[in-house]
Parts: sequence; structure tokens; C-alpha cells
Amino acid sequence: MSMRRLVAPGTAVAALTLAALLFPVAGAHAAPAADSCTQNWSISSAEGYANGKWCNYNTKVVGTVHDTKADGRCPFVRGNLSNGGYVDSDWAGGKGKSRAITLYAPSGTHFTSVTMRYIGC
Repeated sequence: MSMRRLVAPGTAVAALTLAALLFPVAGAHAAPAADSCTQNWSISSAEGYANGKWCNYNTKVVGTVHDTKADGRCPFVRGNLSNGGYVDSDWAGGKGKSRAITLYAPSGTHFTSVTMRYIGC
């Protein structure tokens, strides 16, 4: 067997490995950046309570809202925005029920506070 035949397969593997590093497969995506959550928050009202974290320089709020009374009122969280607007979470309905929440501030704004609200349910 010639030396040429022994070297060629190894060279092909090295070339393919180099090509894969230089030219990633189309459709391959980098992993999303992890959230930077820096401070906890907690609020309550007569209808329930909520708690969570401020994330990504106050452009994202994550947490959970809990309904603690069988009163026909379902609590939710309102994220108040730097431009005077707000973003509402989904509500937790029925005594003992909870709902995970995630609020995103629109581009160019951030959250300044969170408050508890409720709807009739």
C-alpha cells in the first residue's frame, strides 16, 4: 500500500473539520443569552400576591401571581413602563391557583414598577 493512500483519508477528515469550523451549517443558531436577573420583587393585595425578579436592566419581569381568595376576583400583575404605558400579565383564577408570568417592555422603554390588579372572573 502506498503512503499516498494512507495519508489521503486523514487529510480529507482534517479538511472537513476545518470547513465545518469556518462555514457553520445553515440554520444553526447560537444559544440565546442568559437573562440577567438582579433583584427580587414581591407585592400583595386583598385578592392575592405575586413575586418574581427584575431582568435585563428592567426590560423583562418574570414571576408568579397567586389567587388566595374565593371572591370572584382574579389577580394579575401590571408592569408600569418608563413612557407612562403598562403591560399586563395573565391572571390567576380561582382560589389556590397560580400563574407564571413574563412581561416584556417594548423597545426603548423599561419597567419602573409593578402593581397588583384584578379582574372579575
